[in-house]
Amino acid sequence: MKFGIVLLLILGFQNVYAQDNIQHTINESWKFIKSDEIVDVKDFYSKLGIAKSVDLPHTWNDKDVVDETKGYYRGTGWYAKEVRIPTSYKNKEVFLFFEGVNTVAEVYINSKLAGQHIGGYTRFVIPISDLIQFDEEKKLTTFKVTVKADNRFDENVPTLAADFTFFGGIYRDVNLVVKDKVHFNFEEDASNGCFITTPKVTADQGEVHLKAHIKNSDLSKKKIKLINKIYSPTHQLIQEKVSKLTLQPNKTTNYEFDFDAVTTPLLWSPNTPHLYSIVSEIWDVKTNTKLDEVINPLGFRWFKFDTEKGFFLNGEPLKLIGTNRHQDYKNIGNALPDYLHTEDVRMMKEMGSNFLRISHYPQDPAILEACDRLGILTTVETPVVNTITENETFDKNCLSAQLEMIRQNYNHPSLIIWAYMNEILLKPKYKNDPQRYKKYTDYVLQLAQKLETLTRREDPYRYTMIPNHSGLERYKEAGLTDVPMIVGWNIYDGWYGREFDALEAKLTKYHEGVDKPLIITEYGAGADPRLHSLNPTRFDFTQEYATAYHQHYMKVIKKLPFVAGANVWNYADFSSEQRVDAVQSINNKGLVGIDRKPKDVFYFYQASLLKTPFIGISTKSWKRRSCIEDLENKGFATMPVQVFSNQSEVELFINGKSIGSQKVQDAIATFEVPFTNGINRLKAVAGKVEDYSEVRIDLLPQSFETFPINGLSINLGDERFFYDDQIDQAWGLNQNYTKGSWGSIGGKPFIKTKKRKQHPYGTNQPVAGTFNDPIYQTQLVGIEEFRLDVPPGLYEVRLHFAELEGTDANHLPYDLTDTEAVKTGKVSRTFSVKINNQMVINKLDLLNQYGEYKKVKIKSQTRVGKDEPLIIQFDKVIGEPVLNAIEIYKKL
Repeated sequence: MKFGIVLLLILGFQNVYAQDNIQHTINESWKFIKSDEIVDVKDFYSKLGIAKSVDLPHTWNDKDVVDETKGYYRGTGWYAKEVRIPTSYKNKEVFLFFEGVNTVAEVYINSKLAGQHIGGYTRFVIPISDLIQFDEEKKLTTFKVTVKADNRFDENVPTLAADFTFFGGIYRDVNLVVKDKVHFNFEEDASNGCFITTPKVTADQGEVHLKAHIKNSDLSKKKIKLINKIYSPTHQLIQEKVSKLTLQPNKTTNYEFDFDAVTTPLLWSPNTPHLYSIVSEIWDVKTNTKLDEVINPLGFRWFKFDTEKGFFLNGEPLKLIGTNRHQDYKNIGNALPDYLHTEDVRMMKEMGSNFLRISHYPQDPAILEACDRLGILTTVETPVVNTITENETFDKNCLSAQLEMIRQNYNHPSLIIWAYMNEILLKPKYKNDPQRYKKYTDYVLQLAQKLETLTRREDPYRYTMIPNHSGLERYKEAGLTDVPMIVGWNIYDGWYGREFDALEAKLTKYHEGVDKPLIITEYGAGADPRLHSLNPTRFDFTQEYATAYHQHYMKVIKKLPFVAGANVWNYADFSSEQRVDAVQSINNKGLVGIDRKPKDVFYFYQASLLKTPFIGISTKSWKRRSCIEDLENKGFATMPVQVFSNQSEVELFINGKSIGSQKVQDAIATFEVPFTNGINRLKAVAGKVEDYSEVRIDLLPQSFETFPINGLSINLGDERFFYDDQIDQAWGLNQNYTKGSWGSIGGKPFIKTKKRKQHPYGTNQPVAGTFNDPIYQTQLVGIEEFRLDVPPGLYEVRLHFAELEGTDANHLPYDLTDTEAVKTGKVSRTFSVKINNQMVINKLDLLNQYGEYKKVKIKSQTRVGKDEPLIIQFDKVIGEPVLNAIEIYKKL
């Protein structure tokens, strides 16, 4: 319905609906209480005095999923609003149209239950006319709407478990809809009542079939005219069909017919997303009044998947490359305005994407509408993820979600695949009981077959797909690779396990093992925009490793013809409250951040996918760096800079001076750049395209004739640079002390466990009291001194500690490996700290004084005389001293 309203404005139609046929949002000024203690509607209204006012879209989890407390509220939230409508609506049909409430919704009108909906990601309609008490003596009638939303875990409602946050609330629009007694039946499954297919399309002509569900809520027969019109992409009427029907009282009539074939249609494709439209109208024959109207997009295209050759659109091969997408955003959770949904799709198109997997659930209507307009092919799926419940109620809810998804999104030409059951055997139940496990997988199989049968019955023109994690034999043995038309594989070689250089062999094995079209439905590597490395390695969360990872995957994906398509996991970083990566509660495999700021890999994909000339410098998110000069008193530090381009050669300038040209290989040219202290201005040129960037360098001298005005900020036990983008602070790398210079003496980098090699630096556990976790997740163990040969003066020393050897498990809550958590024993550690022989901290016991994984920052000042060094000394009492990071500033 939303698409229809937007298109009406575009087409400039007038007098579209009969009088009082309306639809508009009622998003403003709802009263809201979050509470599991409210027992019913009456109890809720008795507590309205403590309610707060909110506007929709709204979620109650926008803050608690990013705080440092484990877990987030999963329970009940109550909403209430008074709605005022003309009393003349008494002779109409009045509805509430919800675009999304997570996860279970009960809707009350004047304290009476009007309807319920199970499932948090599809739309639903609640008829409310019979519950409104119309006051015929007044022109306006007021009624109360109450919504109980519940996002708690329910074993009968998918999703049961997944790597994303299950935000609660009325997080999409709510609409008041008023229709005539005769209307397109949109209350059934919240479709718009018209279903369009193009059974056969060629370059010469396109067939169009329409099925209309028309409801007569009146108690008498109605004679109507059904008028269907096709408009060209330039909004010219090219065909009109009129049918006369007699509608039986209080029944729905299903009517089907074929248009005349459209000759030489303008074909829809990513390069030319030509959109026709079909306007369907219901007219009362007796009064010659228009009763209802809907508008649907129409795209002429034909497509097929080939097991050996990949994907074909309109007879031409097309490699499908794009991303997945979750629906949340920084600080607002999943309660996004339509603008942000559309802006995401615009950025995907700007990236060069032609393919979007809408995962793991149907999303706001604005997404597919934008994909239709911009030319991005899509797949959408229901939220049956990771595991199932073996009972009839769960099956029913899965099938209902699949049916609603199909009917609500049926008419989008961008949509080519219906999917379900993502990674359903990733961590299956009863794995250690073979007999019970077989019974479980048999049940999963029969549910998959039910979903497949329903999908093929509803839509025989699109493909079906099950996305699996990379456990080929597990899915084959369960029979799940036999069910869908396409098999998707979520492959993370080079991230969760193994190395990415075996990717081609693995894909070949999967292709030979399953004789069906293949899509890489997920692949990706975490990248914290604040972390950088000159020697990137697996699971270090640096942008440089993510770039190397995607560069390799892109090379293989383009090379293998049987890989029909690939979706990066993910377009944007998204909330996953249980995660403990470099950024707490965030899955940061996005090409852009949760705030939609591009990472380096976004520019890499632009260079890899765009056809128009492109160039992009990689330094944009690393705006400030702390670097050690190459040689004493030389005044510069040489660091590599990547330039992304689809041109053959790139020239790079620094502060107006060329440092030469480099050939572009696999979309990247790398330059060794001599950075000097202060602002460094970069310009990259390739043909007629240019890009610019500024980098501020805090140059750390090898020896201190004068002490840097911005001090030293050094992260220990780490080989990664850290940039605090909140306060524009650059953290540099440590070095071993040599006479006349500065650095640490003694100690080794902390490694959590040798059994789990996934995390190369320190720990991945979150550290309380800070959002700059990487500073505290690494440390030097057994450090003896940190020494600096500095000029005389007054210095402030800031020491950063965290106890990383507590009792928690070293385990990433959600990953694609089968590695078990590794427990560590309680550590005994006590040490003292002296600065130039003056006791600063006596017998520091981090675990017992502050607790494990807790930020500790201690400052102290000391005066350094002429020819004296600045020595921070760590004296062990029990166990080994540790230091996570250090800052030093000259005060006088």
